Amino acid sequence: MNGRGEALLIGIGNPLRGDDGVGWHLVEGLGLQRHQLTPELAETVAAADRLLIVDAWLAPPHSGSLLRPLVAARGWERDSHRVDPARLLALAEQLFDRCVPAHELLVPAFDFSWGDRFSPALRRQLPEARRLLRGWLQGALPLHA
Repeated sequence: MNGRGEALLIGIGNPLRGDDGVGWHLVEGLGLQRHQLTPELAETVAAADRLLIVDAWLAPPHSGSLLRPLVAARGWERDSHRVDPARLLALAEQLFDRCVPAHELLVPAFDFSWGDRFSPALRRQLPEARRLLRGWLQGALPLHA
């Protein structure tokens, strides 16, 4: 990846719940696609040089896609089924002594009904989300990131 080390992308969500599948869609062919983050991913995260988690979010009206840094949570709360991104970073650091630089790309989502189609509002968000994703892959982060 342009001499910047191995990047790990994880797209999370449910591709059968409308806009919730945007994380899967954006990382297709580039990274892992998961319904949720689990503790088992800590080893994979620790082996990466940098991490991007892509997910849908219930954004306030008129919000755009958001690329922001992730910081490891303090400590680890044991949950054997799922974790949030900050806790996954904390687990990777605790178990493997690796503090991986990480970001999350959040794409505004509007319709979580059953189906494999994105809402028109989410489709309008895709060009900006793709631009942010390409920038991250190239190592160029926006000023607000």
